[in-house]
Amino acid sequence: MSLLIKQPDETKRFYIEFEDQMESGDSLDNIISVTETTGAITIANTSIVGTKVLGTYSGGVDGTTYTIEAIVDTANNETLEVDVYLLVADYSPELPTLVTEIRVAIADFLGWGRNTEGWGSDWTDDQIARLDDILDAGHKQFLYPPPAPGETTTHRWSFLRPTATFDTVASTYLYDMPTDFGSIVGDLAYDEDEDIHRIIEQTSPAMIDRNRAVNDYEGRPYLFALRPKTVGQLSQQVTEMMLYPTPDDAYGIVYHYDAKVDRLCTARPFLLGGPAHVETIMQSCRDIAATRYKDQPNGPEHALFLERLKASVEADRRNSPKTLGLNRDSSHITYLRHGTEFSVSMRGNLGTG
Repeated sequence: MSLLIKQPDETKRFYIEFEDQMESGDSLDNIISVTETTGAITIANTSIVGTKVLGTYSGGVDGTTYTIEAIVDTANNETLEVDVYLLVADYSPELPTLVTEIRVAIADFLGWGRNTEGWGSDWTDDQIARLDDILDAGHKQFLYPPPAPGETTTHRWSFLRPTATFDTVASTYLYDMPTDFGSIVGDLAYDEDEDIHRIIEQTSPAMIDRNRAVNDYEGRPYLFALRPKTVGQLSQQVTEMMLYPTPDDAYGIVYHYDAKVDRLCTARPFLLGGPAHVETIMQSCRDIAATRYKDQPNGPEHALFLERLKASVEADRRNSPKTLGLNRDSSHITYLRHGTEFSVSMRGNLGTG
């Protein structure tokens, strides 16, 4: 389905295209209804213009995607229905513009024509679906890239590494990680001004289970492990953290992790990395399009993507420290998982240095 985008306080005019639904020579005759089932969107001033149904849309809650359903009669006595998405988002116009520009450029690259609306009212449903797939795959290839030229490991982007905190609960040793959790970066640290056991070191789940079997006491945790809480495809996989010993009180914990990214789609239309990397994302999408639809795997478009990737990696490194600091006894430098060097230790680098 096509996507319309507006901000919460805007009243905007959009059209819904029926051309692909009609037989040759048929035309729109009457609008039966144009509706949004939750009632959050006010639709007014609907009219037929050629093969399109026009209307004005207002209202909606920020961050919500609504479904607009348009039903019409045609001159050939057919009743047709077209559904479109309406995303209501309080955004900086620059970000959706980047997505729009990429979609238009890829369609032009594939010979499908340019469309200034960006989300594809002049393209066929099949072309829109393919553009969605190309855009998502190109975005993912940028976020989880192959090693850049001259590198031996995959780069980890600084903008995909959030900091998280949580509070332990007395007598509880299992904690769910965030739904976007991918992998831990370093050890855990106590988010408080104390001199003892500031670091909680990572170990294996088997070691936590062994320690609990030997001495299942409560105290201030100094070990943690990660394990999958669920393994299956009927629900989203969750990772859980095990602490040892079981906390005897509420402690504030801070940690860093590499985040997982959901599919780029109508409900999540914003590119991660922002304007600084848009040319690299654009080239990544061209590489995907050339591979899938021009039979050019690892061809010129891929080579250009790797060149752009190297530039983006260098720009990202300038925004990130190479290290997180020294160990408390200055015996160990902690490297971020960044580029070619990394360590999983975070000893003494989040507080007093």
